[in-house]
Amino acid sequence: MSAIIQAIFINPPMAIARLGGSSTPQEAFQWIQNPAPRANAETVITPDWSLRILPDSSVEPYMPTEISLRDGELIRPVAPFFEIWARMGEPGSAESSWADAPLTPALLKRFKIPLANLSLEVNAQNHKAARRASNPLLRFGTYPSVVVKADNHANIPLLAVSPPAAANPMIPAGRNIPLGSIQFLLSKPQPNIGPSNGQPWLAAVNVEILRFRFTPARGRVYGPPDTSQDHQPPTGAPAPPVLEPFNFLNPDAGWRGTTGTQASIVSPWDTYDGADDGNDNDANDELSLGVIDDTCEARVKATLRFPGAAGRTISATANIFVAPPDFAPDRRPFLSMADEINDRSADIAQRNAAMSTAERERWVEDLFERAYETLSLLNIDYYRELRAMRLPAGARRPQPIPGESMRLPLRAFGASDPLRNPDFALSNGNTDDPLPLTSHARSRHRYLSDLQALHDFVQLHPTRLKQLIRQSFHLRSPETANATSMQMPPLMRNSNALPLTLSTWQYDLLMSWVDDIVQTPVTSPLGRSAIVARRADERLDEILAGMGTSAPGGQP
Repeated sequence: MSAIIQAIFINPPMAIARLGGSSTPQEAFQWIQNPAPRANAETVITPDWSLRILPDSSVEPYMPTEISLRDGELIRPVAPFFEIWARMGEPGSAESSWADAPLTPALLKRFKIPLANLSLEVNAQNHKAARRASNPLLRFGTYPSVVVKADNHANIPLLAVSPPAAANPMIPAGRNIPLGSIQFLLSKPQPNIGPSNGQPWLAAVNVEILRFRFTPARGRVYGPPDTSQDHQPPTGAPAPPVLEPFNFLNPDAGWRGTTGTQASIVSPWDTYDGADDGNDNDANDELSLGVIDDTCEARVKATLRFPGAAGRTISATANIFVAPPDFAPDRRPFLSMADEINDRSADIAQRNAAMSTAERERWVEDLFERAYETLSLLNIDYYRELRAMRLPAGARRPQPIPGESMRLPLRAFGASDPLRNPDFALSNGNTDDPLPLTSHARSRHRYLSDLQALHDFVQLHPTRLKQLIRQSFHLRSPETANATSMQMPPLMRNSNALPLTLSTWQYDLLMSWVDDIVQTPVTSPLGRSAIVARRADERLDEILAGMGTSAPGGQP
């Protein structure tokens, strides 16, 4: 028997779109190893095959010569493409025997399925105000869902309105908030791969597969009429929260005037305009200004209907999360969405155990490279002032670090913090080194992003990483959502508003690697003295770093 279309799926099943005011979407890029040996990051971005939508709604692959992230003052949006695939198998066969194949017009024609029998149903929603006010009538989105057939190649806007059940809608009747657009693209025959066709993209891109594109909104904010007037923020000059003509929301719908106590189900709760006007004695403190944005979550359902009155229907879904721009796309996060998803898989222990020694070594080095890249974006001195906890009397060093002059010694990271390395006394900052803690942290993380240096560090200090790195979802007394210890990663929040941690599988895999390194004999011909000598070079480099030089033969 011949294989039939058993199922369909969307690739990718989940994607991040990013707001941008430019009409030109962001071109594709990938991370590569930084070719500059003394650069500030382990990776850089380089162009990758991108798709240009032509006037007939087909796509043309091309390789950008450079990556542009904005056009003048307008940031380019990230507008992901999605492909629809078929799962092919003989009738009655086991799913494990099915094979993946691109869903193309030719494949549909083989089974006498009209192109219009394939459709998308898009439901885009923003529930931020609804959650914070505990009022479902403050949500807004596509009511009803937008349906696009595969033979319609127009770029269809996703216009959000208040729910039909809202008697006093936040978005007035006749108005809407654009949440982006969806477009089913025109398929074209895929050229044959060969030396004479002159198309270098053929091995990387299939222009025949049925695909669609989601383009996010422009990154605008909306509010009631009075939000176009100047408001005094906690710091800085007065400015209008919302620009005309986007100040058309209904001030009496229930979002304006919401207080923090109503928003307590959201963590962190203070993430709306008006949450802190800088005056705790003001009767209007913590009252929402009624401002919303044009981010959203969109669920796309692709449905394929087979011909005939009793024709079966198969479907697949994809989820799109619209986020703000990434202002440092060349720096990789140490905790990604993929890491979080892996943490929810049932086979974490088996996957970790199945990694070879070489694979685990590469993973550990990559983790510390990403940690350095994230830290290189932060002003640690500033965030310490905001979020470092005060050390309890029983959790301080017996004596402060000698020679330390950095301010707030009784706060985390200070001279009395037992997690600090006493070999490094920090200043309170000067003209040459205005951010001493930031400089020190970058230097240490840069050094430890080298795998051999990390090996040496663990062998010299067998328990140090376990002391420094926070267990997954662990809270160290007296930490709170707003005051953290020096345990890594510090000064950042998790999605539950508590101190950020590695995912469970990341932490477990890292600590098992540490245990193996500790139990591995030192293999250097000079034994542990070679490590100590390298440690001396490392310390000398720390001292000379502020002088703009490095020790001969030492680490950069």
